[in-house]
Amino acid sequence: MNHSLPVQNSPGFLFLTVSAITSLILLINVSFKIVLLQGLMFSVNGLICPLVAGLYLLALRNFTIKEQRHFLNISLMTVYVFCIGVFVLVNLPAAEYMHNNPVYQIIFEDIPKKFFATTTAFALSFYLPHLLFYPKSSRTLPTSKQCMLLAVLGGLSFFSLDFFLLFSGTYLPNFKQIFIDSAMIASLILLMIGIFYLTFLLKHQNTSFTPERGSEKLPLYDYLICFAIIVMLICLACEYRIITLISKHNILSASSLFFPITLVISTILGELWGYKVNLKLCLVLIATQFIFDVLLMIVVALPSPTFLNLNPFYSYIMLKRLPAASLTLFLAFISNAMLLHHLKQPKWALQRPLRILIANICANSLLCLIDYSLLFGGIYPYDQIINLVANVWHYKLLMTLISLPFILWLCAHMEKNKTLNTLQYD
Repeated sequence: MNHSLPVQNSPGFLFLTVSAITSLILLINVSFKIVLLQGLMFSVNGLICPLVAGLYLLALRNFTIKEQRHFLNISLMTVYVFCIGVFVLVNLPAAEYMHNNPVYQIIFEDIPKKFFATTTAFALSFYLPHLLFYPKSSRTLPTSKQCMLLAVLGGLSFFSLDFFLLFSGTYLPNFKQIFIDSAMIASLILLMIGIFYLTFLLKHQNTSFTPERGSEKLPLYDYLICFAIIVMLICLACEYRIITLISKHNILSASSLFFPITLVISTILGELWGYKVNLKLCLVLIATQFIFDVLLMIVVALPSPTFLNLNPFYSYIMLKRLPAASLTLFLAFISNAMLLHHLKQPKWALQRPLRILIANICANSLLCLIDYSLLFGGIYPYDQIINLVANVWHYKLLMTLISLPFILWLCAHMEKNKTLNTLQYD
């Protein structure tokens, strides 16, 4: 089969979209983090919300109207999928021996409140204004001044709404001081973004930034990559949570429930677009995971007041999770991509169902053997780790068999209808 190459959209679309996904999920992770630094007491929201506004400004400046809408759609989808996914996983019954373990404390509390705050703030600050001022039928790109106003005012609104929706109804000592300090920091960052933007604009005022009309169609693989990243970050969030199914002996890692989705996406990309696009997914996943964990460690390392110190919940696991997650993601997705590619060569020429089964089973086996031994070694007895690995491996084997007909149908359907190139915007 001759694989169709993805249609090229505006330069930097995937980078900015993945950056927005990472920033929004980081915001949800550390929503209640308060920093005490040099007499200032502020919320981390005051740092992250302006960064989201900066990414939005770049999207307004460099993308077409339809690509801007896709950027906002994926960002909003990120909040929905992440919060719902984590809420489901942390509310599954936990294994008995977790209750007295410090790892059990590393869960996301108040997920409904975080979901409501972030979703409402993002929709009212960025999504709704874009819908009102630039409907999908609009052929006029926003001017430089309009880009600036939409991003800066949206950033201030995003921070203010998110802060009040998060902390309203909650007793928070020094509430006024925290809000004022946070607002000052958010305003300062937005001011710096505005200055850099205007400086760049004046320097390149004779350069055309109008995206090409041919870039208005968004490749389907961008959507698939973004969805895989969201699912991967959900799994990382609940990686240390052990749950029971049916009986107390049937234990699973909560992250394993959704992780097969990422492998399904990797398989679809490899079958439809080939080895290079599959490798791209692998590299994007690893880079996103690494950057996300590093940013999370930096934010957590910031000193907090004693009345709201969440650092121990994160510091306990982060140093161990970073190398373990990077190594296992690399081995699992690289092995899946390479096997799908090489088993297709004339030397082997295996049929698609058998090729997918072999690649997925090998990738899952590597993931189970390496990931859980690194993550849980020294935390739980090895007999419990072996039991966990066996249960997770059987679960992933079952999910591989269940997902195989869907993968085969989707690949055949897309090849038949020649829809590999683009995802049309309605």
